[in-house]
Amino acid sequence: MIFGKQITTALSFLSLTGSISGIAAFAPFSTHPAKHLVNRFENPTSKQRNEYDEASHRLMCGLVAAIDDIWTSKSVGFDNISLLNDHDKEKNQVLEESTSILYHRGPDGMTCSSGTIGQDETGSKARWAMGHTRLAIVDPNNRKADMPFQLDFTVDGQKKKIKLAANGEIYNHEQVYADLVNKDGWDHERISGSDCEVIAHHFAKHGGPATAAKLDGMFAFVVFEENVETGTVKAFAARDPVGIKPLYFGRAINADPEKNDASGFVFSSELKALVGHVVPDSVKAIPSGHYWTPEEGLVCFYNPDWLRKDDYAPWEEEGHEVTDDEIREAFKKAIKKRMMADVDYGFFLSGGVDSAVVSNVLLPLYKEAKLAEGGEYKPIPTFTVGMENSPDVMAAKGVVKELGGSKYIDHKIRNFTPEEVFDMIPKIIYHMETYEAELIRSSIPNWFLAEAAAKDVKMVLTGEGADELFAGYLYFKDADSPMALQNELKRIYGMLGNINLHRTDRMTMAHGLEARVPFLDTEFTKLIMSVNPKKKMVDAEAVKNNERGREKTMLRELFEGPNADGHIIPKPVLWRAKAMQCEGVGEDWVSILQRKVSSLVTDEEMNGAAEKFPLNTPHTKEEYYYRRLFEEYFPGMDHVIVPWEGGGRAMGASWKSDMYTREGLKNVNLLSHSL
Repeated sequence: MIFGKQITTALSFLSLTGSISGIAAFAPFSTHPAKHLVNRFENPTSKQRNEYDEASHRLMCGLVAAIDDIWTSKSVGFDNISLLNDHDKEKNQVLEESTSILYHRGPDGMTCSSGTIGQDETGSKARWAMGHTRLAIVDPNNRKADMPFQLDFTVDGQKKKIKLAANGEIYNHEQVYADLVNKDGWDHERISGSDCEVIAHHFAKHGGPATAAKLDGMFAFVVFEENVETGTVKAFAARDPVGIKPLYFGRAINADPEKNDASGFVFSSELKALVGHVVPDSVKAIPSGHYWTPEEGLVCFYNPDWLRKDDYAPWEEEGHEVTDDEIREAFKKAIKKRMMADVDYGFFLSGGVDSAVVSNVLLPLYKEAKLAEGGEYKPIPTFTVGMENSPDVMAAKGVVKELGGSKYIDHKIRNFTPEEVFDMIPKIIYHMETYEAELIRSSIPNWFLAEAAAKDVKMVLTGEGADELFAGYLYFKDADSPMALQNELKRIYGMLGNINLHRTDRMTMAHGLEARVPFLDTEFTKLIMSVNPKKKMVDAEAVKNNERGREKTMLRELFEGPNADGHIIPKPVLWRAKAMQCEGVGEDWVSILQRKVSSLVTDEEMNGAAEKFPLNTPHTKEEYYYRRLFEEYFPGMDHVIVPWEGGGRAMGASWKSDMYTREGLKNVNLLSHSL
């Protein structure tokens, strides 16, 4: 619950930007992504928004949704819930303002809808509202593909009305619909080519849990369903198995002073659109692989044996073998699946082995696809970030040269300096919605990278996730057994939605860019996690001497040979040390940043840290500074953040490792390179 000062702070924070229709809401800096739009249109109309959309071409997805609680709350009449109060008006101003807060995700047209749904035995209905900002990558020119979808179906003689808002990409959408038609006799035609539309069709026929489990892709969605005959209403929300796309929910604030109980549910892709609308301490992130209903709460639907069973060890079974060719073919399939797009796309080339593997497999497939399309070949856009001559930049140049150079790859490098970094921190925390220090540090180069890429493309493939499958972090050299290594991989895989993928989503979405992660394809992951973990063990001496046997040796050896075009990954890149994203871009800027932000926190403030921040108390001045900014932007929501145990990834392992501290890698000499 929220009372007194908390509610005043939250609502005042919201009102600070009310005069600009929410588009630059909560902007704590003058260079907010939507500021140029605000300057152009003080109160933009739908027509003006579309004019801006056509000019910007920087598109992404975001959703806001709300519904009265008719399941656990039996109030007489409608409660005073800001997002729902104007449900019967032509324009739901508050809904539009809240949805516009997510405008940085780059909508190809923003759509807001609201009304009433269902009817109980007393004749009472539930108000609902949905706002959506669309990423137009599949069927981009069809306005019928705009969400929220409002679709009517007849299922087994029952009429159903579906309201759907979704974020993400459903790679198997054609197969999902084909199965409905061929196996279930489904006779409702699709109104668009949108991959997300199939969610509504499958939901109407099979319900929420079966739909979430059926989808192959990255997604977060909210569905409100009405059974016209019975008047019953279902509310359902779900997040993809790995947590690639985010989704939060909380209890709506009832502004009636005589009814301070929360009496509705509010959902959003990002925390910033919830501020002022929800009871802060009620906010939760839907965990990866979970769905939510008002009756059941949070339920896990993604339960593969490799992740959930403690005794999972198929490699001990007679006849179990996973060949190298199987793995390479599975990864090729994962890459091909993520090439689904009707717009230009590219890839992030960090200079590490993971993105080098992605590029090595992707480029022949890209050439093949372009050849099939006909016309002149256009080099694939590729993006790298780092300080000049940093390990990442030098390694990326080596990969591009080996893949054929500028004839096939349009390689763009975003160099940055330590002086640029400090001024980015408020922006980073506003968009990242975290105070986790290691994550914030790694997000800074990603901001620059996504900003540069979004000028040319709307979607990129990345190498994210390989470390969680192949034991890619340097601290794995201290793992004392194969099963300890396997269990640690499971632990850090479970944190992906809170850490790596949180960063990937927020930093790309902040610039209207979608990132896809082929290593985290669920079928590919299942295959890799069935391999004997003995093959992934890390030799400490090999790490020290940069030799075969170091971290990710299994992955490196899998892709040591030539690709379909005869190109190889340069040996210095293939066997280069793992560098976390805040390390490989240049090894001195982090310490400069840490000294600067630490100077802004007094000893007195640090001594009072435990009292001011009793939950996840900051241990360093750097952490205190980030936490202070987070609290300014997202008051009362500190519990939503799930930081690494002990202050960093390595600190939570079952074995002890002295390679990392809360401030980062101790010995950056391990990152030396020969390029």
